[in-house]
Amino acid sequence: MVGYRLVATDLDGTLLGVDKRPTKGVVDALRRANEQGAHIAIASGRMTCTQRDLIKEMGLDCSIISYNGSVVVQEDGSSVETDIDVDIMRDVIGYCYDHGRYVQTYHGDTILTDRDSPMLRSDMDSRSAEIRFGDLLKMDLSPAPKIVIIADPSETSGIIDDISAMHPSLSVTQSSAYVIEVMPKGVDKSHGLRMVCEHLDIDREDVIAFGDNKNDIAMIEWAGTGVAVANAVDELKDVADIVSKGEMSDGVQEILDKYFS
Repeated sequence: MVGYRLVATDLDGTLLGVDKRPTKGVVDALRRANEQGAHIAIASGRMTCTQRDLIKEMGLDCSIISYNGSVVVQEDGSSVETDIDVDIMRDVIGYCYDHGRYVQTYHGDTILTDRDSPMLRSDMDSRSAEIRFGDLLKMDLSPAPKIVIIADPSETSGIIDDISAMHPSLSVTQSSAYVIEVMPKGVDKSHGLRMVCEHLDIDREDVIAFGDNKNDIAMIEWAGTGVAVANAVDELKDVADIVSKGEMSDGVQEILDKYFS
């Protein structure tokens, strides 16, 4: 091992390929890093239940940073959740309804939304979670870790500006060209990664982190070594210490093979 005590990686577009699966090679590389003393943290906008199922399939012991940092589950099972207040949730949902935008939120391991769609059914989270349909403004909502809005890529910047102006108490980012993610203020992947490192007594300089999109920027900037995979957005590449030659899983494996031989 060459000094890294923790490997943190995003899922979609980073650890996972286009088929939403990690390659055997990248799983073997993570396992090798773990065997050489490095802790593993999965940091994603995905639901906690989705990450647990994936980690079980990979056969790894990992910390979980889910909902872009709103939920952190440590290796010992202890967890912390930061949620959006219900009144603020209703404001954001009402905005989406007024503008005809798809919106979903969460309660435990359940996705809450007002409409069904092939995109929802094919989404990775729907494999692990239940789905409840109904008018969100009429539901008895509980504070939730995240709200997701789907919009045309040409409209996402305006929506982010609108929501940020409505509620400066929120953290708003994108995980893809058409997916907007809304979390409590101060919450992002670096927030979750800091909590994991504090729990494990690991300095940020001893962390290597991998990502591909705008919701990874804070984590890539915070980690001692931040890696953007080759398919990453330019905004992430601009702040990364390393840009891999390979895309997605291949890019993660390429860098891990270099440091954990």
